[in-house]
Amino acid sequence: MRKGLVTPAAFALMVWAELACGQDPRGSILGRVTDSSNAVVPGVEVRATNVATGVTASGVANEGGSYNIPFLLPGTYRIRAEIPGFKTYVRDGIQVRVSETVELNIQMEVGQISETVIATAETPLLDTAGSSLGQVVDERRVLELPLFAGNPMELTLLTPGVVNTTDMRLRKAAFNNAPSQIATDGNGQYNNEFQIDGVSNTFAVGNGTARVAFSPPATAIKEFKIETSPYDASVGHTIGAVTNVSTAGGTNELHGEAHFWERNSAFDAPNFFNNKNNTRPAVYQDHRYGASAGAPVVLPGLRDGRNRTFWYYAWESNKWGVPGTQTSTVPTPAERRGDFSELLRLGSRYQIYDPATTTPAAGGRFSRRPFENNIIPQTRLDPVGQKLLGFYPPPNQPGTADGRNNFFYATKALEDYYVHLVRIDHSFSDKHRMFLRLHYDFWEEDKNDIFGNRVNSIILNRINRGFAFDDVYVLNSKMVLNARYGLTSQDFPERRATQGFDLASLGFSPSLVGLVEKRLATVPRVRAGGYTRFANWESGDGTNTGLTHSVNGNVTLLQGNHNLKFGVDARAYRAFGHRYPLSVSPDLDFANTYTRGPLDNSASAPIGQELAALLLGVPAGSMARSASFALQDTFFALYLHDDFKLSSKWTVNIGLRYELETPMTERFNRLAGGFAFDQPSPIEAQARANYALNPIPELAPANFRVVGGLTFVNNGDLGRSPFRGERNNFQPRFGIAYRLLPNTVVRAGYGL
Repeated sequence: MRKGLVTPAAFALMVWAELACGQDPRGSILGRVTDSSNAVVPGVEVRATNVATGVTASGVANEGGSYNIPFLLPGTYRIRAEIPGFKTYVRDGIQVRVSETVELNIQMEVGQISETVIATAETPLLDTAGSSLGQVVDERRVLELPLFAGNPMELTLLTPGVVNTTDMRLRKAAFNNAPSQIATDGNGQYNNEFQIDGVSNTFAVGNGTARVAFSPPATAIKEFKIETSPYDASVGHTIGAVTNVSTAGGTNELHGEAHFWERNSAFDAPNFFNNKNNTRPAVYQDHRYGASAGAPVVLPGLRDGRNRTFWYYAWESNKWGVPGTQTSTVPTPAERRGDFSELLRLGSRYQIYDPATTTPAAGGRFSRRPFENNIIPQTRLDPVGQKLLGFYPPPNQPGTADGRNNFFYATKALEDYYVHLVRIDHSFSDKHRMFLRLHYDFWEEDKNDIFGNRVNSIILNRINRGFAFDDVYVLNSKMVLNARYGLTSQDFPERRATQGFDLASLGFSPSLVGLVEKRLATVPRVRAGGYTRFANWESGDGTNTGLTHSVNGNVTLLQGNHNLKFGVDARAYRAFGHRYPLSVSPDLDFANTYTRGPLDNSASAPIGQELAALLLGVPAGSMARSASFALQDTFFALYLHDDFKLSSKWTVNIGLRYELETPMTERFNRLAGGFAFDQPSPIEAQARANYALNPIPELAPANFRVVGGLTFVNNGDLGRSPFRGERNNFQPRFGIAYRLLPNTVVRAGYGL
């Protein structure tokens, strides 16, 4: 009867096709209850009480004397076991850690239940049931080990088998790339899974890079575990490691803290380039400060939440600057006027040629004449080109003989970050408990002001939002149900600081200006050969958004010496993108195609000819319309896992996991599905007509064809995705744990 009640619940969770993750962020206490003759004692009630909160969870020893208390928050517990005819057993100081199982065997003594036996032991309790490899970073290490960037995720690098795959740059909590660039046991970077409270914390960007979305502040972390070789069937969806963070919660006492951390350029000496150019070091500060507190929910005269309901809140802010120096190449005052005579003094290879003098030459080539003394007449200067040159600053150092590296600027990126995290825990009884967690963070980076006039500046943002709800219910003395839902969302917008620029002020035609929404328009990106490009972007104006839904259902079942667990994961990854840098202003890339000579295939000048093309207004650039996308793929997993206790020293882990990842789809069916090689192109008639005007001898106009074109999904025999999914992802898991010595456990495992 009870089994029939659980199965529909599990299937309901599976059908609700949103996301969950397998590794549980809590721990378990299990063991065997015997008497002084080593005979099993069934029916003993074992209660685990969290010392800090007073919240109690319970289990009952089965017919084989085995008990299991799963889904315990990390912390220190007091164990109490009792049954009529035996003295009450009590043991303090049982440490439960994230994603680990503590084995505590209990020996009962005959006597009155009112009598108490307090057990003590010096040997630490170990995880003797699991074969997975990894490392727990506990609360003390998180709070006390030095964190240069203030991000506890740096501590994953202390785990055996984990290597850094990038440079030694800051791993700030505001960043999600550097903290994600780790490899475990040779599996490569961006192949790891990140979780908070068992909920996926991976940024779904749709480009095949699994990056951490949100890094909680140190004061909001109880502890975390990085599992580098998981052999537990409940863990999957990654070939790398799983990092699972357990957030902190309130306790029966009010605890709070405030902190301040400072790094400042006032303590720095000038570097080599500052001394060389007689400039001062870039001024920067790194201020990190915050506060956190937790306590029971107490409403005077209405509710006393001690031992039952708790709140926790953490806030942190970080404002800092990243100093840097940039050496650029900018036009000289003479070059701005079209005077390149200084370059010509270095040799004839710096000659500028007049595109207006282009004429046919022998051998199918074209020739053109040089500008006299390498000076472009003032009447030939293009007004748009002259205004574009106004965004370059004047040189502030000699540079090379031909004017390269003639501008130096000490700059810094301005960074602003803050985070809020709230958690509520509630215990309805020793058989039913839940928690709720919300978080929000915001990061802004203002950088690349290498000219000091904001034309190159870009502003990046990253906004995280997260939610988790977890519920644990004891169905009976053998079975415990855990259900979880989570949401992870991240926005990653970018904009150039010149957004809102009036393109008409540069002299562009009304027809071009009308193509761009004025509030989004920027200064055009300009490149002219060896001169420094300005108004550049990083990923492009616009935004990417990742959204992950999570649902997870787990059941633990204690049957004899078998500790079974089975469950379902469902994930929906959604990635949205709309970046449009080529839609908000022209992208101008001036070439020397028409300013070199004397022939069109002559060698190019080292520098100067491209800038001359800009001044002459020789067209070179493009604009484009960029479409958005809304991608989704869903993931489902079922698993069954058994920890079988063969003896007091041997535990065998056997499991099977099945995963199904559906092919990627696009919300509006805009995915390209193929290419139609057997159909005429819609532009064939016009293309054939144009070709007939100037055909080549090798192909007669009658034989010229323009065929083919992209086909899209949800058309003909093609469904909503051009990809084929796999349905054979069965993943067996096997492991053993052997207690070699009282304080030594040997583990081994195999899994797919």
